[in-house]
This record gives sequence, C-alpha cells and structure tokens, in this order.
Amino acid sequence: MHHQTLISYLRRVLETPTAPFHEYHMAGTIRELLSAFPHVDVSEDNFGNLIARYRRGRKRPGLAFGAHLDHPGWVQHEGKPEFLGWVPEERLDKGTVKWFGEFGMWDLPAFELKDGIIRSRACDDLIGCVEILGLFHQLEKQEAEATVYGLFTRAEEVGFVGAVHLAKQWPLPDGVRFVSLETSAPRGGAEMGAGPVVRAGDRMSLFDDAVTAELLDAASAEKVPFQRALLDGGACEATATQLYGIPSAAMSIILGNYHNCDPDGGIDVEYVSLADVKATIKLITAATLRMAGGKSKDSAKAAMKRRLEDRLKQNRKYDRAARPAWKKFAPS
Repeated sequence: MHHQTLISYLRRVLETPTAPFHEYHMAGTIRELLSAFPHVDVSEDNFGNLIARYRRGRKRPGLAFGAHLDHPGWVQHEGKPEFLGWVPEERLDKGTVKWFGEFGMWDLPAFELKDGIIRSRACDDLIGCVEILGLFHQLEKQEAEATVYGLFTRAEEVGFVGAVHLAKQWPLPDGVRFVSLETSAPRGGAEMGAGPVVRAGDRMSLFDDAVTAELLDAASAEKVPFQRALLDGGACEATATQLYGIPSAAMSIILGNYHNCDPDGGIDVEYVSLADVKATIKLITAATLRMAGGKSKDSAKAAMKRRLEDRLKQNRKYDRAARPAWKKFAPS
C-alpha cells in the first residue's frame, strides 16, 4: 500500500474523537473515507454498527474483518462525568480530559509518526479500522474480483455491545467467517515490529482453528511476517461472535501503553509499529484474495489431514505384519 495514502487514513481516523456510545464522529469519518471506493457499499444495523461490503464480480464472500469504533473515554451521564472502559481507578485523575460535547478523551496528541512508530491518544481500536480501509483500498487498486465485509462496531470497550448486537442478528450470508482486528498488549513472547499476531485466543476463549488456518496459510504463501501467540491480556470481539455460533479468529498488532496506561502509573499516548500495520493490511488482503481464488479449500488443516492419511496408508504393512502377534496375545 502506498505510504502516503496509509498515512492520510491514519491521520483522518486517529484525529477523529470517539468514546463508547459516542462513535458518531468516527462513523461519519469512516463513511466519508469509504465513499471513495466505487465497489464498496455501506449500511448499518439497528444499533448503528457499520456494515461495509466490497463486491466486484460474483465471488462468494468468505470473510468479514471487524474493528470497533470506540476507545475508553469520559461521558456525561445525568449531569456527571463517568469513565467508560477499563482503566485502573487510581489512574483516572492522572490525566487531563478534553471534551467534545457530551464525551471526553485524554488530552493527548491525536496523531504523531516518528521513527516508524505511530503514537496516538487512541490506537485501540482505530488502527483496526484503518486496516480495513487499507484492505478495501488494495482491492480497488488491484481491481480484485472478490467479496469481503468490513464491520465497524460500537461500544466494544464496555462488553462487546455492538458485536453482540451484530452476532445475534448476523446479517451476512451463510459461511462468512469473522476475523477481529485488534491492538493488544504484548503476551506470549509477541513483540512490536515483528508482524501481526495471529491469535490462538484471548483471555476468555480460544478461536476457530479452521479460520485461523486460513490466515496462517495466507501469511506463509505471501511471505508476510507474522507471529503466533495466545494474547490473554484482554479479550476481543471474536470471543463474542464465536459465542453466538459464528466461526471466528483474531489478529492483533502489539500495542504500547495499553488503554493509555504507561509503565510509571500515569496516562500517556498508546503506540504501535507502522510496519505491523502495513503487514496486517498485506495479510488480510492476501487472505481475501486466496479465498476468492478458491485456494482456501487447500487449507493447512486439509493438508495436515492428507499427510496423516498418507502416513496411515504407508504404515498399514507394519500393522498387517503385527496382527499375528496381536492374535497370539489376545485374551481368550
């Protein structure tokens, strides 16, 4: 993806304010950016989640990539400020708040890029939103014949509210699998700058191995740097969608200062690696194109099953040779 195009998406999205249940500014920004893509249409469900679809040609959809529009923040409720989202209570008076009408965010820089590191008051999960924009941009640029969804959900930070609304109604065609795109605190040896993490699971659940295999296949085939880890420092929307019967997987890029909590007990910007963002866009584009081209049928699980079947056939001669001994020692 062209560097300056990605930077323009990052700047627009990260400079847009947001908070749980007050994602209207962010939804407007996402809608405006999506309007530039001729093969993307956008709708919303009755909760306000955005459902974007790239469609060119007659390929059946296989994947839906999701990211949430909110970030922990302050809201005015019954005339009093309340904080929504997880931050240790003892830190709530460590930072100053900038208000945007009925909601507020930490008064920190919205977007800075230096030495390949993106710093922002809200990387989580606005970076995931940018990655979906990057996917659509790449598909348009390549004139790709494919169908894929981007889901932009509300109020994730207070219990996957938007994702649960979406999962309970699930307006997408049968067979579409969900992949959550997140930013996550480092766990399990995963490191910032080493590529996106294909998650084995989160703090609450393990993810669908078949959907995960699709991501791993795409990363290996396209030589995209990636990591594999159980990121159990938090939970993501794949847990929610999977609970409602939708096969789900998840990817994350490693996040510094998770939920604005710095190592010294204060409040500061979150930060991620630009290279990790670029690699994620490349990976989800590759996964979409592989599925559109039918290559996903030859998944890692299918290849493993074939290897086991071949090994079974090869070892039948040894089993046949051992049968007389089995009969000799069989209980009478």
